[in-house]
Amino acid sequence: MKRFLPFIKNTTKYLSMFVLILFTLSACSSRTYIKVNYQLPDKIQVKPAVTEIRLSVVDQRDNPDPLSASAREKLRNFRGNYMLIIAPKGENAPMEGVYDLSILFETVFRKRLDQMGIRVVDSTARQIPELKVVITLFQLDLKDYKWYFRMNYAASLIKDGNVLVKKTFSGEAERLDVPGVDDSGTTVSEMYADLINQLDISALLSNLPPA
Repeated sequence: MKRFLPFIKNTTKYLSMFVLILFTLSACSSRTYIKVNYQLPDKIQVKPAVTEIRLSVVDQRDNPDPLSASAREKLRNFRGNYMLIIAPKGENAPMEGVYDLSILFETVFRKRLDQMGIRVVDSTARQIPELKVVITLFQLDLKDYKWYFRMNYAASLIKDGNVLVKKTFSGEAERLDVPGVDDSGTTVSEMYADLINQLDISALLSNLPPA
């Protein structure tokens, strides 16, 4: 019996490790949301003259499902929500909340405008400039053990019912799918943050006519 004790101890040790690994993998695959980390850009030194703006986010994706068939097989419990973690550079990143895609975009742009000292107002007054964000693509795919993410959106500045300027942004990212690691969220986060911050809101607002 003593001869089998080392074997039994090793079996118990490795069984515990195996159970832990299974628990980790199960926890990662059972999330109902995708974690999105977003970092605000550096604070601007010169703030725009605009102090109020209207903000609208429109979802115009041809395919409203953000997951391909293979990605949904891996993220089978995903329910179309995103956990947003947001903070300025150099600060801790607290969880902002869990949102659907449109509210995710709206929340991030509200944070950017607030950082610039611009208040988002709920108004129908056409003389107040409007920042309109249109989501046209937000797609996560899993193929050959890699995550692929593509995203497109357009941002327009509107005043008095006229589109003064429109900018479009698109990009794609890929990352190896490592078991037990949230590579889907990381793949989305990197491209999402990069494309959102590519929009120079100050430059966009410079197209407003003098008051």
